[in-house]
Amino acid sequence: MLVGPSGGGKTAIMDVLAGALTELGTKHVIWRMNPKAITAPQMFGRMDATTGDWTDGIFAVLWRRAAKNKNQNMWIVLDGPVDAIWIENLNTVLDDNKVLTLANGDRILMTPNMKAMFEPENLSNASPATVSRAGIIYVSDTELGWEPIVKSWLAKRDSAQATGLQPCFDKYVGRMLEFIRVNLRPVMYNETAGTVGTLLTLLNAILKKYEATHEQLSEAKLERMFLYCLTWSLGGLLSEKERPTFDAELRTFAANMPQREADTDTIFEFLVDESTGNWRHWNQCVPEWTYPHNEEKPKFSQLVIPTLDSVRYERLLSLVHSVNGASLLVGGPGTAKTTVINQFLGKFNSEAMVSKTITFSSLTTPQIFQVSIEGSVEKRQGRTYGPPGSKTMCVFIDDISMPAVNEWGDQVTNEIVRQLLEQGGMYGLEKPIGDMKFIVDTSYVAAMNAPGGGKNDVPNRLKRQFAIFNVPLPSVAAINGIFGKLVEGRFSPDLFSEAVVQVAHRLVPMTVTLWNRTQQKMLPTPAKFHYLFNMRELSKVFQGVMLAVRDRFSNKTPPGGQKPFGGAVTAPEGYLLGLWVHECRRVFADKLVSHEDKAWVDRAITDLCRQEFPPELCKQVDEPMYFVDFLREPVVDDETGETLDAHPSNYEAVPGGIAEIRARVEALQKRFNEESK
Repeated sequence: MLVGPSGGGKTAIMDVLAGALTELGTKHVIWRMNPKAITAPQMFGRMDATTGDWTDGIFAVLWRRAAKNKNQNMWIVLDGPVDAIWIENLNTVLDDNKVLTLANGDRILMTPNMKAMFEPENLSNASPATVSRAGIIYVSDTELGWEPIVKSWLAKRDSAQATGLQPCFDKYVGRMLEFIRVNLRPVMYNETAGTVGTLLTLLNAILKKYEATHEQLSEAKLERMFLYCLTWSLGGLLSEKERPTFDAELRTFAANMPQREADTDTIFEFLVDESTGNWRHWNQCVPEWTYPHNEEKPKFSQLVIPTLDSVRYERLLSLVHSVNGASLLVGGPGTAKTTVINQFLGKFNSEAMVSKTITFSSLTTPQIFQVSIEGSVEKRQGRTYGPPGSKTMCVFIDDISMPAVNEWGDQVTNEIVRQLLEQGGMYGLEKPIGDMKFIVDTSYVAAMNAPGGGKNDVPNRLKRQFAIFNVPLPSVAAINGIFGKLVEGRFSPDLFSEAVVQVAHRLVPMTVTLWNRTQQKMLPTPAKFHYLFNMRELSKVFQGVMLAVRDRFSNKTPPGGQKPFGGAVTAPEGYLLGLWVHECRRVFADKLVSHEDKAWVDRAITDLCRQEFPPELCKQVDEPMYFVDFLREPVVDDETGETLDAHPSNYEAVPGGIAEIRARVEALQKRFNEESK
């Protein structure tokens, strides 16, 4: 048994030994399988209860093949977590009998050419019976450290590049790794080998362009590129609060750091310009966004406004993808992880590349994942499978940390994901059993919630396969920019009076203030565990404000054609403020479970209105207004009598308040009951 943390060199030790023994004369072949990526019957075999037919499992098939093979030495490596169930079934293999006994009575003797090996991360679930039967070698991650990984990578590089990069590794990596370990707290634990692996992946990607042209890079340009990759690999899992500390430490001894444009700028706000090789602020890379003025009812969920964060994470995803790496975005709910990845996937040429999204839940099993991957590929040749039409495919695994953790503390669904990323394939569950299906021309991206507070982590050995980046909540400036552009586009001066535009202009800072106050006051407790207020709450408030029909309070409404506003509202600006108050109550107050909490939110909304607006405008919204989208009658073609829209959706105020809503709902229900058969 080779035991030890991910990145310690367990697999390399095994491969080197097998390669050395092969060089000495007898061929040594390693077959790997992950026992936790399949169920026990799929591993050993199962008996059909009705017909009595026996079907061999994957391990049983590999064992039989190895026993029959006399010409070469076979090492069967069980590469996965140990638990007391599957390994107890191997007791007869591990003791002096060396016989695999199957449930159908078959006894397959282990030949001198065979070796059974195990490669777990720890032995926390192994029984004393197992441990005493096997020779155990512990491989510490500090034994080799990160230097050999870098040395082997540099050995494969162009000699001029390797000479230029070696001093950068010596100067920065060890010191910054130690600084992060002692002084900072990343949002998720990652092995040192995984962090350095991300650094090498980013360097591969950023230097790829210069390999093709054989361009010689100056020492300063190479160091700037190295610092950019170092920032997003070693500092990629730091929270927004800890990034300035990382930046300050780096500035104490690093040359070629970017000049700050603002006091809050850190090295995370800069990239290396590909053409000049100098530092460039990310602000200059954010594309302009214009509101779709022609649409009366824009699809709110499809409005994606590029921000500094979305642009820089898209760039990181593109870099990792360009060298066939896998990326993982980690962050709290509502930080636009899924949106950023979907934007990234949407930029590919659909004729050359397809994308597939798999959303994990606590009920996702390894078999569900395997079937969904196999359903997206076709046979190429032999045991090789790939996307149809010789295209490439990018698989997006959303909520990768969601699958249930079993009683042994293992996330079995993510074991098959690791096997797919590490070995490039999965064992087929249909006949012929025991053949590895290799999936080619496929890359992977994933997203997950930050672990902690009841949310799962993913196995350390899976993290090793990904370049991992933390996505923090947008800053207040970014939030104001996102929703400010939306409100500015929706309530433009050519459609609304000056008073309405002024009210609209103040809604974004007011909503952010209310959101922050509610977050600080309404904390989750065991009785109120759903008191979580993230970016989605903000967006729901503005979704209602944006979707309200403008014909009720815009300048374009003809004189005399104005419907009553409802409540005590007498002016268009009061209507907009009433709409905002209604949305805040629906989003924040309706989530709360007690009358005291709801009253606190109502007071907070009222106080904000009084701070921002004159008393006469605040009086208009003292009486609550209600907005619904089912007041209007079906739209009928006058000539043919055909119903064009049976349920026109126009989000607007109800002049008669709750009484009118009740009457309308009862009338609609009565109509439905009469018409439905």
